[in-house]
Amino acid sequence: MAQRILIADDDPSTLTGLRALLTAWGYDVETAVNGRAALEKIASAQPAAVITDVVMPVMSGLELLDAVRDRRPPMPVIVLTAHSSLDSLLVATAEGAFAYLPKPVDVPRLKSVIASALTEATLETTPT
Repeated sequence: MAQRILIADDDPSTLTGLRALLTAWGYDVETAVNGRAALEKIASAQPAAVITDVVMPVMSGLELLDAVRDRRPPMPVIVLTAHSSLDSLLVATAEGAFAYLPKPVDVPRLKSVIASALTEATLETTPT
């Protein structure tokens, strides 16, 4: 069964491109056009990880990160941004983002980061 990833981004071309890329890598992909829509989909879609843009209307990616960081089991959140700044990097890091990646996305790096995030999430949920 393919692992599900939720992508939140307000840019339709980014959503389409990331969905196609992740689907080609074998993931089941859900999308949302902002953080609030993503948060609503988390309960029903039960993704293994979230990829979110920072700057979105209604609810930003950093607000989404804050809302999902306390989930049990923890859900890795990968933050993507075209508006990289030291402030947003520090906030994302402090809020527990698994990774903070600039746009345009470095595809091999994104693939590696997703695999690492899902591996870590699996290890955290495996009973000892």
